[in-house]
Amino acid sequence: MLGKFLRSKKKNKEWRGGNSNGRPKVAINESKLLHLKNAGKSNREIARILHVSEATIRRRLKDLDG
Repeated sequence: MLGKFLRSKKKNKEWRGGNSNGRPKVAINESKLLHLKNAGKSNREIARILHVSEATIRRRLKDLDG
């Protein structure tokens, strides 16, 4: 059954695999993020506190600077 599904997707040239919209953003309180960063916490520590990945913290800090 899976093989039939994959073969049908190969015929559709627009299909790129996965969700084209990506995952929804996790809500992170901007003031809390900045407070933790200003308190001297590392990105890893902040990620653990907020239960997100370290990459998410880096990306959000980059978005705030830009």
